[in-house]
Amino acid sequence: MSPSSTPRPAGERRAWGTLDRAQIVDAALRIARSEGMQALTIRRLASDLGASRMALYRHVSGKEELVDLVTDAIAEQEVVPPGIDDGPWDRRLRLLAAGIRREMAAYPGLAEIATTRAHHGPGALRTVELTLEILAEAGLDERQAARYYMVFLDIVLGRVQRELHGDPASMHRRASLDATEGGEHPRLDAAEAHLRAITADEIFDTELDMLVHAIEAAVHPR
Repeated sequence: MSPSSTPRPAGERRAWGTLDRAQIVDAALRIARSEGMQALTIRRLASDLGASRMALYRHVSGKEELVDLVTDAIAEQEVVPPGIDDGPWDRRLRLLAAGIRREMAAYPGLAEIATTRAHHGPGALRTVELTLEILAEAGLDERQAARYYMVFLDIVLGRVQRELHGDPASMHRRASLDATEGGEHPRLDAAEAHLRAITADEIFDTELDMLVHAIEAAVHPR
């Protein structure tokens, strides 16, 4: 975070002409990460930056554009992890999936935005291009790559949504899995401890395993 985008003491005003879009995005990212996307407003941002709302409107047309800028900055700066260009395609795909999942969880409300509104800024388009590049490296043709790109998004965004809004892997969802008496459900009795021990990370890894195996089967059908 640049010093010029750190919150200013209440009442301290910024000199006219010293605000730019990079400072706005930097401050907006801090608010979104600490308080959630819903906290992003022109009024709040202006207060943190020590600027007037009119000064912000010189750079950002309103909250919709502000949300787009923040979403794109997250995609461009934080989603793609170091080392994404190295190693086999399946490792690269897993790294990208982990990066998306991590940042979706780090910014409250971002997952809902990603699944309910379209946004294709430079950062988002870079992520799409990278995913398609990895799928092409796996050996998929363009039609197959498009299909598995959508499956990839469904797995990653779906996992984040479930973790935020009612994951079957959460402890309270498994609280009713008490072993029954009388041996009426022997398979459940035997599996109960294992079901309780499964983590969201294990489920996510298995979902990616299934995707990788499906891609390999599409490239090398029997």
